[in-house]
Amino acid sequence: MIIPLQSKPDWHNPPVMTLLLILVNVLVFLAGQFNDDQLEHDAQAYYFSSDLPEIELPAYLRYLDDPANPTAFPDAAYSLQDVDEPVRREYAYQIMNHDGPFLERLRSDRIITPADPDYPKWRSQRAEFEQRLDRSFSRRFSQVNIDVSVITLFTAMFLHADAGHLIGNMVFLFLLGYAVEIAMGRWLYLGAYLLSGMFSGLFYLLFEPHSAFLGMGASGAISGVAGMYTVLFGLRKIRFFYSVFFYLGFFRAPAIILLPIWLGYDLYQQLFSDTNINNLAHIGGMLAGAGIAWLAKRTLPAINTDYLDAEENRRRFREKYDQGLRALAAMDADKARRIFTELAEQEPDNVDLMLQRYNIAKLNPAGDAIHECANRILNLPGADAATVRLLHETFVDYVTRVQPNVRLKPDQMMSLALRFAANGFLEDAENIVLYLTSRRSDFRRNPEGLMALVTCFRRNNDRQKADKYLAMLLQSYPESEEASNARRAFGAS
Repeated sequence: MIIPLQSKPDWHNPPVMTLLLILVNVLVFLAGQFNDDQLEHDAQAYYFSSDLPEIELPAYLRYLDDPANPTAFPDAAYSLQDVDEPVRREYAYQIMNHDGPFLERLRSDRIITPADPDYPKWRSQRAEFEQRLDRSFSRRFSQVNIDVSVITLFTAMFLHADAGHLIGNMVFLFLLGYAVEIAMGRWLYLGAYLLSGMFSGLFYLLFEPHSAFLGMGASGAISGVAGMYTVLFGLRKIRFFYSVFFYLGFFRAPAIILLPIWLGYDLYQQLFSDTNINNLAHIGGMLAGAGIAWLAKRTLPAINTDYLDAEENRRRFREKYDQGLRALAAMDADKARRIFTELAEQEPDNVDLMLQRYNIAKLNPAGDAIHECANRILNLPGADAATVRLLHETFVDYVTRVQPNVRLKPDQMMSLALRFAANGFLEDAENIVLYLTSRRSDFRRNPEGLMALVTCFRRNNDRQKADKYLAMLLQSYPESEEASNARRAFGAS
């Protein structure tokens, strides 16, 4: 087993279609198929209570005795000889009702012919039996190749044999589907999924046109998604998890190499393994998905190449970032500066890079770089506690290192003061406001800063300082909106 481990889904841009497909599959299983076992059991009970076993089973054994007759079970005649009654009757019933070539002849009156004296009774009871079978949701909507239709080619991909079958398919659909959906776009992905599912059924029909087995499950469509995945990501290296017997591990390789590996595995299983898994549907779906993705990449502009490249870009970014850290550890500040500056051009909003560049700039507080790097951090938006704590630590460190040559604009300083005040850093907020009111008394935002100090000190029950800054506000900026608000709120004059 090999599973690609792409980056985690971005829940800001969730894989809506993949989640919707999972929901539909689950609802069909729970609401449509929940009672099918009982309905099929009831149909079988009717069969053995009728005259059908005495008419059909001997006819089936005679059919098997003639090696010229086509059958899905060439060894069935020998197997049935080694089984005792009544197990033999039930075994023959199960084999006969899945033997497509025999059923085709039975239903076309070539086994029990109109000349047979039991024909009227047989025809009536056979019709009743098949009507009872068709009460099963799974029977009506599965792909049975001897009765296939366009409708069942579509509906079969939403049915599952049991809960384990459903859960396994849905896990793989999510692991593969979310990446393909974001890369292709939701509607193109949905169309490709459905086409792959239907083509998987046609591929199965092509090679086994006389099958009477119930073909059901999303695995053909999901194999299509796997084919899309390998072609869309192409030569981009993806991290994979593998499991071989008791060996588990990870490896990184171009996504496209998984296409021949997955196809080869399904082909081997089809040719050499005795399993009830429909490997032909897997192969057909994967070929269809790979073909659709190949056409889409070459003809449609909607393919999200940025998403396809994102994982590789992140890997390269981490490698380069680690190089910068190693350069710092080796005290090679110039090399570290070049690396982090280059990375910052790719990700100008990356806070970690801002901090690394600032830490390097601090080594030369007389240079210009420390002012530029500090300003990048101090201009960060956001008023959450973590951001304000970072702003406060950077501000204190920067001012300590460069004063009196602080290069901050009044608007920038006041914005910092307001956020500091709101988050408990009142001493530094107070110092900034006092600096601006004394050095830039005409600055338009000074009343805003004073009002913030009044509000915060009153909240902290420091009435002395609150009254001090209220008095400054009313005296120095009596016509300001903040002064008017203070008079109304605090009854000051």
